[in-house]
Amino acid sequence: MAGPGAPSIAELAAAGVRRVSVGTAISQAAYSVARRAAAELLSSGTYTELEGALDFGNLNSIFTR
Repeated sequence: MAGPGAPSIAELAAAGVRRVSVGTAISQAAYSVARRAAAELLSSGTYTELEGALDFGNLNSIFTR
């Protein structure tokens, strides 16, 4: 299982690894952003945690490829 602190994909490939899994790490990261954004909204009423989010056009285009 790859993740923070693990060797890079290139390093794993050089060692002969052919398949890398991050398990549920991507969804956990997404839920972490949602939690931070909700906490910010409730505590300070601001939206800075949402900076850099994909707009609907970009998000939808990911699923049409």
